[in-house]
Order: sequence, then C-alpha cells, then structure tokens
Amino acid sequence: MTFSHASRRRFLRTAAAVAAPLPAVAALSPAARAATSDGSRSPHRSAGQLEGWTGEWPQHLKDAVERAMPVAVEWARGARRPFGAVLLDAGSGALVAGARNTTDKTGDATEHAELNLLREAAEAELHLPSHVVVTTAEPCAMCAGALLWSGVRAVAYGTSVAKLISFGVAQIDLSFDEVVRRSLLKRRPAVAGDVRTDLTDPLYRGLPR
Repeated sequence: MTFSHASRRRFLRTAAAVAAPLPAVAALSPAARAATSDGSRSPHRSAGQLEGWTGEWPQHLKDAVERAMPVAVEWARGARRPFGAVLLDAGSGALVAGARNTTDKTGDATEHAELNLLREAAEAELHLPSHVVVTTAEPCAMCAGALLWSGVRAVAYGTSVAKLISFGVAQIDLSFDEVVRRSLLKRRPAVAGDVRTDLTDPLYRGLPR
C-alpha cells in the first residue's frame, strides 16, 4: 500500500489519536478482555433486525471487536451527538483509525461517525475489504449504504436503531441487516449487533432530541 505524502500525514495523525488520548485505550489490555456485554436485547427490535453475530467472525476478531468498542465509546463522548466508530485491521485486530460525529461542528448532515471514518480510510488508501468497522450505534440507512459500497469486511455495532428510537433519538426506522439483505452487491459484510450495549446504551438514554 502506497500513501501520498498528504495521505500519510493524515493517516499518522489519526493513528496517533487512536493510540493515545483516551482512558479507553486501557480497555485494550488483556485484563479488560474479561469484561463482556450484559446481554441485554431491545424489546422493540424490528422484524428482520439482527441479533448477535452473523457471517464469518474468527474468534480473534470477535475478541478485537469487544476490546475496540470502549475506544469507539470514547470517540463518541467527544461529540455533541455521541456517535463514534473505529476501524480494525481484520488480520491482526489492531486499531487503525477512529472518528466521531461532527455534524454540529460543520453543519454537514452527512458527517456521521461511520462516514467520517470511511473518508479517513479512503484518504489513507486503506483496503477496506481487509478491515472491520466498530461503531457505537447501528448504522443509519445513509451510513449502511456507504459501508456496503465501501466493501468493508465486517461491521459491529452497539445500540440498535430500534433501541435508539425507544430512547427518543430520531432515526430512519430501517435496520442495517435489512439493508444488507436487500443489497445486490457481490460483497456483503459480516455483521454483529448489540455488542457491549452496557457501554453504548448509556450514551443515548436521555439524549436531547
């Protein structure tokens, strides 16, 4: 993989931000691996909405996703609209980049965490079929389409769209799983839902509408 000079600088800034600033980095330690989800599931789940892990998820990648979600949560906490996402190398499970929702800062309604993350990856010329997106909430219809077009290998999310709606957070009532099932693209990502909802649900309870 060859980076342009500008892309390399941007990538290194992003990687440094992921690697250092937040206490959630401690959650990547082996001791934190024992921390697991409380197993809660939304009673408001829409028909056809995913529950659990579907597709190809090697154990090392499941473990990496569980360790990465606390970092995604820390990215989310830095945003007024608390949505965060991180990118993992599917082979090593290493964190590659992170992003948060910036719609309130720029006025650009498309700057959701997942889209900001995909833009970072594109600028760094990363091969997304070799990467996994871990996001604090189920991708909206806009982000779902972008993730499918990107060819990302897998997507893992915390709080479901149905649960966001039950918390009073305005959403398009369409599950990521439904978008995936309707896709005619050759590549479909593996999907994991309700990952570490003990960490992600508190971001959205009582969120101003």
